[in-house]
Amino acid sequence: MRTEPTLWPNHADELVPAVVKKGGGGVAPLAELTERARTYARSSKAANTLRAYESDLRHFGAWCDGRGLQAFPAEAETVALYLTDHAERLAISTLRRRLAAISEAHQAARFPNPIIDPAVRITWAGIRRTHGKAPDAKEAAVTEVVAAMVASLGDRLIDVRDRAILLVGFAGALRRSELSALDVGDVGETGEGLRISVVRSKTDQEGEGHTVGITYGSNPPTCPVRAWRAWLERSGVGDGPAFRRLSHSRITLERIAGDGIARMVKRRAKAAGYAPELFSGHSLRSGFATTAARAGVAEHRIMRQGRWTTSQAMLPALTENSPVLLIGIPHPGSA
Repeated sequence: MRTEPTLWPNHADELVPAVVKKGGGGVAPLAELTERARTYARSSKAANTLRAYESDLRHFGAWCDGRGLQAFPAEAETVALYLTDHAERLAISTLRRRLAAISEAHQAARFPNPIIDPAVRITWAGIRRTHGKAPDAKEAAVTEVVAAMVASLGDRLIDVRDRAILLVGFAGALRRSELSALDVGDVGETGEGLRISVVRSKTDQEGEGHTVGITYGSNPPTCPVRAWRAWLERSGVGDGPAFRRLSHSRITLERIAGDGIARMVKRRAKAAGYAPELFSGHSLRSGFATTAARAGVAEHRIMRQGRWTTSQAMLPALTENSPVLLIGIPHPGSA
């Protein structure tokens, strides 16, 4: 009898007898708590997402069963073969969601995640390259790209501002909207770097906010902490919007908008010799995920730094084919 992959494994039920033996209370109250905990877990994702994931897992389980392979926990080679078998029949977006469902199920059961194994990553990258990207797909601004963008920046006020935006946005995996909404008071300094309070977030539906740590970079020209300090010193901004619009080389009271950040990224990419149409305000965030994943950073750490709530949401950023050259821009870390 094969083990079905599921998003909600029944581990809590297995713990009840052990707790009772230790005098922890009756079975009925613990069973009730177990079911309530499972209900809360289901509520962490939208109903449509759960239905899609469960359908994907059934499909993967049936495919494995038909070939005598174990679906749960799955070997990385099994997932790679599953992708290969469906590469020419299913859309890239469908395969991406099925990878996310398999990843979520293994994480929920505390099994090793086969999705992050090189066997799966390499196969998935080859499938995406062979079958193409969406016409409007944007490139990830990985370390090589970000370093090239800031390399030519000088001491002009706009250069100092843009350097800080690029490096802080990359190291913090920040969305352009989060960079725009950032206030000076949201950024605190510690002995190890910066601690940023992200008070407005696309995925923060409860409005609780997130804290992002950014450590010093080993290479001063690409260090986000030094870039932030240089911007504060040069601009004289002490409160209110952190990153301001400039007018005639002077600082205004207005925060730079998300669209303005996207245009800046394109402008700096063009100056560095890249095709500007390939980049957007999201490129800094996806560049962080790509760089961290290829450097071997654990998936849960990448998700924590980038505030991704599901593997499905993070997966597109983890599978960009941009080259990576590690040059001192820090990987995820707590400050």
